[in-house]
Amino acid sequence: MSYYEVVLFSASIFIATVIGWVRFSKTGPSILPFLLCLTIGTVNEVLSFILTMSGNYTTLNNNIYVLAEALCITWQFRRWELFRKAARWYYAIMIFIILLWIIDYLVFTDFSKLNFYFRIFYSFLIVLMSVQMNNILIFTFRKRLLQSHIFLICSGFIIYFTYKILIETFWLYGLAKSRDFRISVYLVLAWINLIVNIIYALAMLWIPKKPQHITLS
Repeated sequence: MSYYEVVLFSASIFIATVIGWVRFSKTGPSILPFLLCLTIGTVNEVLSFILTMSGNYTTLNNNIYVLAEALCITWQFRRWELFRKAARWYYAIMIFIILLWIIDYLVFTDFSKLNFYFRIFYSFLIVLMSVQMNNILIFTFRKRLLQSHIFLICSGFIIYFTYKILIETFWLYGLAKSRDFRISVYLVLAWINLIVNIIYALAMLWIPKKPQHITLS
């Protein structure tokens, strides 16, 4: 697979972003944090492509992006009322995410390198929240689970971020020194990225419309 094919697979996030914004006026703000996450991801993909084509590194913008992604997704889980009975946990997690991102740079790395510890932690955190959210849906959602946009998005989170944990661990402990191994790892990630982005696009289509207010004349 060529570099441009990998870029094209990653750019599939654009599909879900467009569908989300086109339907936003009909679905309401309940999905806004995730939609912002998709939008930031789309902008980051374009920026990374431009930087790569001009011979520059993409480490800094990607490290900033993962912080924004972690905050937006955690915010989305609050919108889905995952923290309804434990609001303090939401604020504690948000503060801890920011602090860990800062500490990772001050202690373990710098802006010229990828922040592996932070990436592993927030990926693990998102997987945990996704599993918990899907467990709730299993007992509360009255239709088929595949008709739930929340279930689809959380399933996409579980698939993508579980693999991300493996990749970041490989890099952190030097298990990806072989060039062929690195290529294989990122080839699988490219396909996972495409599949998950398609799942997100389907989820955007499944978001129910907000109730219409009837005005009496």
